[in-house]
Amino acid sequence: AVVMVSGSSAAGSSGSIVLMSSGSKQSSGDVVVGSGASSSGDSGYIMIGSGAASVGRGGGISVTVGSGSSGHGGYLRALSGRSQTHTGGHLTVESGEGTATSSGSVKIRTANAGAGGTSGMLVFSSGTTSSGNSGALVLGSGGATSGRGGSILVSVGSGTSGSGGLFQAFAGRSTS
Repeated sequence: AVVMVSGSSAAGSSGSIVLMSSGSKQSSGDVVVGSGASSSGDSGYIMIGSGAASVGRGGGISVTVGSGSSGHGGYLRALSGRSQTHTGGHLTVESGEGTATSSGSVKIRTANAGAGGTSGMLVFSSGTTSSGNSGALVLGSGGATSGRGGSILVSVGSGTSGSGGLFQAFAGRSTS
């Protein structure tokens, strides 16, 4: 095992650990974090987490893609594993629980467009299947034991020229 631990502090903050490639006139170097492959058994986990805090807030985790001055911006991809014999891996995005107050929010949005162009598109879709049913898409608010259930709001943005935005809902077609 390879272990990197920063120094502790009894009165202040513990030390930082910085892992990065150096800058370059052309392309900067890659930073690769991965577990090894396994020919018989499970491959290793990769766990990235911040420590808990007994007095104060838990540390955040920020994953950002660098900006550029030409070409497309860098992409960020989260992909769960594929299985040849069982169900593929799950991908869960969940906010933190508030044991005394509200739970945290989950926001998925594209950035505003610049001086020209359109804002990015959001796509929520299940995959296709050649044998059996395709996956369901479920959108709902949670129940409440003392209060009202959460609302669901679907709105189309307004514009200053041309026709207003279109809202369409289609049920599936059957060929048999």
